Order: sequence, then structure tokens, then C-alpha cells
Amino acid sequence: MPESGGSADEKTQDSSSSEGSSSVREVFLSYASQDAAIATAVVDALERNGITCWIAPRDVTPGDLYADGIIRAINGAKVLVLVLSASAIASPHVGKEIERASSKRRPIITLRTDTAPLTTALEYFLSESQWVDLAGEGTEAALRKVVNAVRIRLSPPSTTQTSSLQDRSGANPKSAKRRIAWVVGACVGVLTLVAIALFAVKQWTPTYSVSAKIAAPAVSTAPEKSVAVLPFVDMSEKKDQEYFSDGMSEELIDMLTKIPDLRVPARTSSFYFKGKPTTVPDIAKALGVAYVLEGSVRKSGNVLRVTTQLIRADTGYHLWSETYDRQLDDVFKVQDDIAREVVSALKISLVGESQPVSAGTRNIGAYNLFLQGRAIYQHANDRQDYVNVIDYLHKALELDPRFSNAWVLLSVALSAQAEDGFAPASQVQAEAVGFPAGA
Repeated sequence: MPESGGSADEKTQDSSSSEGSSSVREVFLSYASQDAAIATAVVDALERNGITCWIAPRDVTPGDLYADGIIRAINGAKVLVLVLSASAIASPHVGKEIERASSKRRPIITLRTDTAPLTTALEYFLSESQWVDLAGEGTEAALRKVVNAVRIRLSPPSTTQTSSLQDRSGANPKSAKRRIAWVVGACVGVLTLVAIALFAVKQWTPTYSVSAKIAAPAVSTAPEKSVAVLPFVDMSEKKDQEYFSDGMSEELIDMLTKIPDLRVPARTSSFYFKGKPTTVPDIAKALGVAYVLEGSVRKSGNVLRVTTQLIRADTGYHLWSETYDRQLDDVFKVQDDIAREVVSALKISLVGESQPVSAGTRNIGAYNLFLQGRAIYQHANDRQDYVNVIDYLHKALELDPRFSNAWVLLSVALSAQAEDGFAPASQVQAEAVGFPAGA
């Protein structure tokens, strides 16, 4: 039996035209063979709820090449669910499946079964993943969370519904007008009766009984040690530093995610609320967190001002806030300070390697170029977008050849460029030559 839910052969070309409808399922299960029992339990839970799944070896068509079947399944799936364990981290097949799903921009939902440390590549690919902790939640609760997370990812965007009266009015306009008039008249009558009833209640109900029925405020069920990092707002004069403010938020998410006792929603979850007129309590409730970290960035030349605040969601009170006026070269120190202040405010005990530190590079020029490349990649949809992404990353790596996150994103961008038909696969192999050992 192969080691995982599938093995994505890097030399196999995207053959979407040969995909059979029987191989296309909503969810692809990625797992190491040692975790077959929990992977099967995940599939059972999803399929009991009407969600179709692809899992190897069950869904490999007899006679098909194993790698071909996996590539078709990932391409056709809308979500990848990963059973993350020490075995999965060590599996090259799982790594290829995650890279493939990431290059196709498929959302990844991670069910973590242990606390084995991630590789640099997995940290990058899973930084936007929604995580469910099997040990902390318990099997049944964790499976329910996976099902709910998949449902959210599969839900189509809401659309404005057309009323049945409007649908039918085209056939007989006069009849439709009569029905509308009848409905309006009925509504007026009902509202009149309600108003009379409320007046009577007000007249006859003693005031003490009304005050006695005031509901107690709802008690938050979110874990106390949980925080969502919202996208920082670009306050720069020209409003041209959004890539930088978003990068600040993403870096903080990545840093705080590494704290063992702290629950932090993934980037895709937090950034969903970007630009939406939503309140802090509503965001916290939707993400299941007790605290929200928000802030703003003002960048002008080499001068940087970062303002941030940690808010308790159920009260709306600021637990901590700070403004940093620094030189641009100090951005890494600012990120480290913010992460430490959050951890301190939430009274999380840190030991050894648990101290949050920003990762990747300390070269501000390389970091800035990386952020610009990543911002374009997240919305890349044509040949020029990929050219720009790869150009930014090459320049970043010229400044810091050991910038591991830049190498990972370059690999992903080159793969996506070839798979989307904007570059030959041979270019991917040529560009990959020279990846520094240990980067």
C-alpha cells in the first residue's frame, strides 16, 4: 500500500481533460498509512453528512496509475483535509499532495493528531490552513469541527433570492397585483393586532416583572487562550502599502500559531472579514476566539508607525494597546514585541523554543520584495501576474539566498505557473536548480 492518500508525481502533467466524473469528489483526504484508522473515521463522518470524499486506496480505479488518480482527485476536489501527524510530516507523498493542493489554491483543513514539529515547507503551506486539534477536542468533537469547516468551505456565496410573487407576476400582472394588495392588507392587519396586544401588556404588566425578566448576558464558550489576528489597516498617505500591512498580520499569525497553548485561526478565516462592516464580537463569535488583535500600519519611506490593540471580545475592553514609531529596519523587532505582548497579556507560560520570533529573513529589502510577490500570487490569474511574482522572489533571494519562505513560494509559483498553462514544465525543473541546502 502506498504511504499516503496519494503520491503526486512531480513529472506527471495536469490532465484535466481525462478526468472521469467518478473520480471527482468534494474532499480529498491526505494521510500517512499509519493514520489510516483516523482518516477512515474522517471520511465516514463527512460522507454521513452528504459530503463526497476521495481517499486512497479505496477510490483508485483499477488499472489507473496511482499518481494520475491522485492528481485528478486533487484537481477536482474543492477542499483537502489533512490528517497531520509525525508520520504525515515524514511522508514525501503527503508533502507533494499538500504542495499540489496549495498550487491549485484549494483550502486545506488540518486535523492534527500530535505535536510533532513541522518542516519549514509544511509551516509555509499550512500557515493559512484551518486547524482542528484531535487531542485537545476529543475524537467526536474534532470530527464535528472538521465536518463544519468543510461545509463552510463548500457553501456557495449567498445570492439575492427572487420572491415567488415576482416569479409568478409575469404570467398574469393583474392577478399578481391583487395578490400583492391582499398580502399588504393582511400584514397591516397583523401589525395592528400586535400593536394593540403590546399596548395591553404595557398597561397591565407590573414594572417589577419586566425588569426581573431581563436576560443575563451570554457567557462566551471560546477558549480563554485564543486570539484572531485581523488584517492590519494601511494608513499610509498614498494607501499603497496594503501588501505590507497584510504581511504584518500574516507574520503575526504565523508566529502566534507556533505557541503550543494558543489557538489562532488561520489567515483565510481572519482575512474573510477584511473590508466587511462587522463588529469585533461578531468576528470573535464566528471564529470561536476570546480575543481579537487589530491594528494599523503607516509607512512613509523608512519611517514606520504600527498601532495595535488586543480586545476582549465579550466586553469590548482593550486588554493591551501600543504604538511603535520605528525605522523600517526595526519591523522584525516590532513583530517580535507585539507577539510577546499578546502572549504576556493572555498569561501563557513560555519555555525554551516557544518564544515567538519572526521567521524567514532579517533582510528588510528581501522581506519587502517577498511580501509584494506573495500579495500578487494570492490573486494571480494571468501570465503577467506569475512573471511579476517570480521576478519579486528572484530579487528577494538575490538579497538573502537563505530566505526559506521565498524559496518555498518560488517553488509553488513556478508549479502553479506551469500547471495553469503559462510556462513549460521544463522551466520548473530549471528554476529549481540551486536551492540552497539547509535553507
